[in-house]
Amino acid sequence: MKVTIDREACIQCGSCENLCDKVFYLPQDEKSSIVDKFRIDGKPEQGQIPRNLEACAKESADACPVSAITME
Repeated sequence: MKVTIDREACIQCGSCENLCDKVFYLPQDEKSSIVDKFRIDGKPEQGQIPRNLEACAKESADACPVSAITME
């Protein structure tokens, strides 16, 4: 499944990382990012995640207060 973070919309609340740190991380003083091993073309805002992480990624997307995370 493809996961995308709208980094312009991200308010750095940390909920995505708290709910699914195997997919998302929030570097200090930066916007949320996809962990390195799941990135598409090295882009911090796009990732391709395995099925076993889809549920926690969806939970993070649903919890994002600004709806900055989308899944396809």
